[in-house]
Amino acid sequence: MDLLWFLPKKKVGLVLGGGVARGIAHVGVLKVLQEHNIPIDLVVGTSSGSLIGAVYASGLDVSLIEQIVTRIRWNDFFKFTLFRPGWSSAEAIEEFIIRYVGDVKFSDLKIPFAAVATDLRTGGRVVLREGRVAKAVSASACFPGFFSPVDYESRHLVDGGIAGNVAVDTARALGATYVIASDVVPAKTRSIPADPMMMLGRSLDLILIKLAAEELGRADAVIELEMEEDLWHLDLNKARKFITAGEVSAHRQINKIRKALRA
Repeated sequence: MDLLWFLPKKKVGLVLGGGVARGIAHVGVLKVLQEHNIPIDLVVGTSSGSLIGAVYASGLDVSLIEQIVTRIRWNDFFKFTLFRPGWSSAEAIEEFIIRYVGDVKFSDLKIPFAAVATDLRTGGRVVLREGRVAKAVSASACFPGFFSPVDYESRHLVDGGIAGNVAVDTARALGATYVIASDVVPAKTRSIPADPMMMLGRSLDLILIKLAAEELGRADAVIELEMEEDLWHLDLNKARKFITAGEVSAHRQINKIRKALRA
């Protein structure tokens, strides 16, 4: 008799990392996890991972999330602002979340969810789990310079990737006993960046990779994004390719995950 069946059920935490447009690849990961009936007990998202994570935690079907991300364009996130430290107000991110899941509170979500942001003054990680989901996600995905910081309970918050791009430790702290981490920052590229924005983006990737390495090592399963071609931070028009890359990457780990969870 297999005595493993009598062990306590694992509490599965899904951690979705940041990566600007490449966060769309998380949808491919979600498709594979759903296809194999992998139970998700809590979700932790950072930056673009918090956008996908919040919509998923609201209970929206993955097929509908896929339809949404294939229609996203950058003007959905642009709300010009004057005399503030950012080209766009983070309210544009709030409006995006409200458009698809409503102006809900964390307590309204179907799956427990946390968004990770960074305190601009201290550089510390801020885990947001209460109040309005749209406000929290806007703070988590508030890329410095492009978006103005979000004022949140007397703190100035920016993109969570600075303090924890793939927040495995946060999922553990929230009670996860089995952590699946989806990292959409590719470890390698196949070509040298062709313009200044790509070069800046790749340099940021390399910093994030080094910062996240130790924490990723504490995940039980890591789904690392690998792509047949280089797709960059701003390639929202290539959503289908991101989703496919996410599916392929998830399939590489799915047998390990199923075995661990008896799924």
